[in-house]
Amino acid sequence: MKIITITNENRYFKEYLNLCYNWFGKEKNLSINEIKEQYKFHDKLPAIRVLIINDTLIGFYELNEKDNIEEEDYKPYLANVYVKEEYRKQGYSTILINDSINFAKELGYKDLYLHSRIKDYYEKYNFEFIKEVKTKYGNKRIFKYKGK
Repeated sequence: MKIITITNENRYFKEYLNLCYNWFGKEKNLSINEIKEQYKFHDKLPAIRVLIINDTLIGFYELNEKDNIEEEDYKPYLANVYVKEEYRKQGYSTILINDSINFAKELGYKDLYLHSRIKDYYEKYNFEFIKEVKTKYGNKRIFKYKGK
């Protein structure tokens, strides 16, 4: 098992795009090319990290600057934590979330944020609710990692 950072040149990037398209692209009426255009890789962010077991992509997450939230004081954002359906309920989301916390620190960030509509999930990973905001995709709840 390994977690690696990928870019659009990595062999897992196309599979990543297809998973994003099937997960949220169709719902938001985005094409695969529109999703791909969101990933203009800079110095640190966005960062896409994928969990690989035996050369199989199991899941992924992103660290982004804003993630559709205009609260500029909040960055980076943990976004799009995803585990393929056949690998769910095996602890892989916990592995990805814990990696995101450590990876944000490695990149030099003191804090880590996320937004979600899900209640009573991220709190178990030591994220605390800060406030609710409106986005173009509906109301989202902003959380901040409060450390261990």
